Amino acid sequence: MKTQRIEAYTLMEVAIAMLLAAICISICYTAYGMVGDYFQAFQKRNAVAEEVLTLRRTMEKDILRGRYLIRSTDGIDIVGDSLGISYHFAEKAVLRKVKDLRTDSFHVTPAQTHFLFEGRETLELDTVDQVNFMLTPDKQPAIPIALTKLYSAHDLLH
Repeated sequence: MKTQRIEAYTLMEVAIAMLLAAICISICYTAYGMVGDYFQAFQKRNAVAEEVLTLRRTMEKDILRGRYLIRSTDGIDIVGDSLGISYHFAEKAVLRKVKDLRTDSFHVTPAQTHFLFEGRETLELDTVDQVNFMLTPDKQPAIPIALTKLYSAHDLLH
């Protein structure tokens, strides 16, 4: 009687193939986790940068539209013919209050705020022509912001 021999893999060959597959899967899973962490950090940095740029653009636009910048207790008031906007520099945010409408919050931490007129620090209720402050995002370098209001002689005399 003749026995037929079936060609197949041995148990050792199957075990080695499974071991190699497990190593490849674990490498891919670790790489996927690392890429996910990098992407989350990237998104967080971009969100902070977008918040800073939005604050800067909004302040520039408001300062340009306003007639005067007046120093308040904790920020500036932008005054115009039909314009009333206040910026308050709180501990953990910059608040923008539009008269009779709404309050916008910019979630950045302001530090080292300086309100100047012709290069000198101003007191409360004084006119301001330059606003300088630093924004300190979490675990990122500080971002300096400097905004200037140009007054005409007509504006300052009236």
